[in-house]
Amino acid sequence: MGHAGAPAARCRLYLAAPAVLPVNFAQTLNAVFAANDIACLRVAAEPASGPLIALAQAKGCAVLLDGRPELVARLGADGVHLGDPAAYEPARRMLGPDFTIGMHCDSSRHLAMEAGESGADYVAFPPDLDLVAWWAELMVVPAVAELGEDLGQAKDFIAAGADFICPGEALWRGQDPAGQLRRLAPLMV
Repeated sequence: MGHAGAPAARCRLYLAAPAVLPVNFAQTLNAVFAANDIACLRVAAEPASGPLIALAQAKGCAVLLDGRPELVARLGADGVHLGDPAAYEPARRMLGPDFTIGMHCDSSRHLAMEAGESGADYVAFPPDLDLVAWWAELMVVPAVAELGEDLGQAKDFIAAGADFICPGEALWRGQDPAGQLRRLAPLMV
């Protein structure tokens, strides 16, 4: 982490697996890992995610469950991504300090500041460029910019100081997710 107002060291990719996994998703994910440096993969909190967790971790990628902190240890994940600020404290008590807990804060500066002050390892925002720029200027807790359906806006969020960018599910519906992400690589230095 840097200091408030300092430029981010480097923006990295944070991927969210689709809610409904295509039959060939493990193959697609392997191609994505072969072509790109992926910092984090967020997957559904269900037993069927076990093989994806192992695949991603074997590539040096952290894996977070979408909600359900009680399944983190059982599935072997690295932490949890939460959407309810009230869930942070119980999750931290359950997981302890060694697991990552990220918090989606919608477009609320107040919720983001509370999450950061509580000890969240990162905050995630919807594609709101002003919010990400504000956070990067004032705060040291890393920010994930959830891009939604438009990968074309990645450059703007990287320039605004996002620590991670997370493409939406449109990435997985395309013909070549690995190639789409590879085109972002020059922006992420």
